[in-house]
Amino acid sequence: MRRFIPGIVFLASFVLSQPLAAQSNVAFAPEVYATHRANLINEIGDGAAIIPSRHLVGEVSWGAIRMDPDFWYLTGIETVYSVLVVSKDRTAVFVPDEQQFRSGQFPTADFDGFRGARWNRPGDWIITPDAKGRERSGINEIYPLAELEERLDDLLGDASAVYLPLDDSELYAPPGFAPPVTVAQQMVGAYSEHLSGREIRDLKPVLNGLRAVKDEHEIAALRRAAEISAKGLVEAMRQVRAGMNDLEVAGLMEYVWKQEGSPRGAFEIIVKSGTKMQFFTITNQQYSAADRVMQDGELLFVDYGAAEFMTYTSDLCRTFPVSGKFTDEQRKYYDIVDEARAASIAKIKPGVMLLDVVKAAAEVFQKHGLEQYEDIEAMGADKVWGMMPSPTHYLTRDAGMVRGVRALGHFIGLDVAERFDSTRPLEAGMVFTVEPKIYIPEKNISIMIEDMVVVTEDGVDVMSDGVPTSSAEIERLMQEARQAD
Repeated sequence: MRRFIPGIVFLASFVLSQPLAAQSNVAFAPEVYATHRANLINEIGDGAAIIPSRHLVGEVSWGAIRMDPDFWYLTGIETVYSVLVVSKDRTAVFVPDEQQFRSGQFPTADFDGFRGARWNRPGDWIITPDAKGRERSGINEIYPLAELEERLDDLLGDASAVYLPLDDSELYAPPGFAPPVTVAQQMVGAYSEHLSGREIRDLKPVLNGLRAVKDEHEIAALRRAAEISAKGLVEAMRQVRAGMNDLEVAGLMEYVWKQEGSPRGAFEIIVKSGTKMQFFTITNQQYSAADRVMQDGELLFVDYGAAEFMTYTSDLCRTFPVSGKFTDEQRKYYDIVDEARAASIAKIKPGVMLLDVVKAAAEVFQKHGLEQYEDIEAMGADKVWGMMPSPTHYLTRDAGMVRGVRALGHFIGLDVAERFDSTRPLEAGMVFTVEPKIYIPEKNISIMIEDMVVVTEDGVDVMSDGVPTSSAEIERLMQEARQAD
C-alpha cells in the first residue's frame, strides 16, 4: 500500500502564514497576580497562607518548566524551591539566592548529586531577590529562601489560622510502605515553633474555588490555547490518509502548536485508530501515540491537549474517518454523540447545576437506547481502575455526583483537569470541557467529541469552535483537502 507522505503539502500550508502568537507567552502583567492575591486575602480574612512551589526534579519538564499552578496563579514566578507567604498586611516571596539552596528543608548545592542538576544552572526562569522578581510578580518583598524561617513570625503576625495546601497529604503508597511526605508536611514539621498555637487549615479548597472562575486575562489565554489546538485538529483532518500511522498524525499536530507559539502540550497527544481506540481510557502508557498503520473504513480518535498558552492548557477531542467519509453505521453513532454534545452545551448558563448539563447528554443516549454504550459502563466501569462513570451511571445513582463532572467533562485552566465543587452553580467565567462519548467494542466504534466552553453572563461560548463537530462538516473539510491533492 502506498504510504501518504504529507510533509510537502503540510509545510507549504504554513509558508504563507504568520503565527498568531507573536506576543509574549510568559506571564501576565503583575496587576493580574496582585488581583489574584487580593481575592485570596479576602477569602482567608485574618488568616495567613504559606504556598510552596514545586520542589522535585521530577516535576521539572525537560525543555520548559511546568510551575506549580497555585504558586503561578498567585505570583507569575516559575522558580522551583520558592515559597509565598500571604497575609492581610504583608506579602513576601522567598526564592533561591543564586541557586544556593541553604534551607535545611531543601537540597543544597553542596550535595554532589544536586550540583549538576539542569535547573541548578543560571537561566531566564530563575527569579532572584531583585527588581526582576518584583517586576514579574508585583511583590515588593522578595527575600532569599534561607531567610524564610527568621522572617516567618513577623510575616504571620497575629494570624490565628495558617493555610497550607494539605489535601494531597495522603499520597499513595503500596501496602507495607510509608506514605510519602509532602512539602506541606515538611513545612509544618520544620516550622512547628512558628506555627504553634495557630490553627492549620487546608488552602486547596480556597484556591480551587478562586481558580474555578477565570478573569478576562485567563479566559483570553485559554481561548488562545483552544484556538491553537483547533488548528492542529483541522490540519490532522486535512492530512490524514490510509497508510499513515498514529505517530505521524501526532507529529502533524505537534508541529502546529509549536509553529503557533505554544511551548509544550498539556498532556501527551492521544492518537488511536481501529481496534486500539477501545481501551484509550486505561492508562497514558496504553493510549499514547503508536505506530499502528491506519486503514480506510476505520475511525481515528484524537484526544489533543496539545497547546498551552501563558501556562494555561487546552483539551479537545474529535473522532473522524480515515477515508474522509463516515460509513452509515459510523455516522449514525457519531451524530448521536454530537447531539448529546449540543444538548449539554445548550443547557449551560449561570445558575445551572452541572448535574443538569450531565443529564442533558444522558437523556440523548437514553432516547436512542444507547445508555449502556456511552461510556465504558458496559465493560464494568466500577471494576476497572481508571475508568470514568457514565452520565447515565449518575442518573441510576439518584443523580449522585460522586466523582464530580468527569463523566461528561472537566474544569480546565492552569491544570488540564481542575478540581471543582460539583454542588456549586455555574458562574460566568467558569471554563470546562464537554465530552460525551460512546464505546461499542463489538462494532469497533469508539466516539468522543470534546469542546472547551466558557460560561458567559447570558449563556455559553464555545472556545473550540475553530474545528468542525458535525459529521457533514468534517466530511466536507476532509474531502476538500483530498480534492486539492
